[in-house]
Amino acid sequence: MDWSRAHRTRIQMRYSDTDMMGHINNAAYAQFLEIARMEFLAALMPTGTLHAETLQTEAPHPETQRLTLVLAKLELNYRREVLLSQVVEVLTLPSRVGNSSWDYAFQIVADGVVSSDGSSVQVHLDPLTRRPAPLPGLLRERLTAAMQGAVPPQEAAHD
Repeated sequence: MDWSRAHRTRIQMRYSDTDMMGHINNAAYAQFLEIARMEFLAALMPTGTLHAETLQTEAPHPETQRLTLVLAKLELNYRREVLLSQVVEVLTLPSRVGNSSWDYAFQIVADGVVSSDGSSVQVHLDPLTRRPAPLPGLLRERLTAAMQGAVPPQEAAHD
């Protein structure tokens, strides 16, 4: 993967993220990734469209206006410890776009060194049926473009 075009999310480290050994507790990593996934999505989509009619699903429910997502899978490989004093960023890239879901690949980098890596699967749901629903067209287009390197997420946010 070309990590040079990844979306970067700086993580605000908190004392409560540490454990008795003085390093970041493994449970905090999932929170870091959640922040990064939401920032990536917000940067990918034009301002104001995350809850607008442009993201309405093609489902027969006209009131379906919100992008409803669930995290279906999270894989995390711990490579080295992270300390509270380090500068931490999460690098995020889409790696697959399916019918109702997509994958992210990510790296957690502390002081410029990869401390963990992994992937996640997000699923778009119809909020009424709570079942997987096709990705809205604009979201699919933006994810595919970001995956192919055509539109860096930071630039897409300025539409």
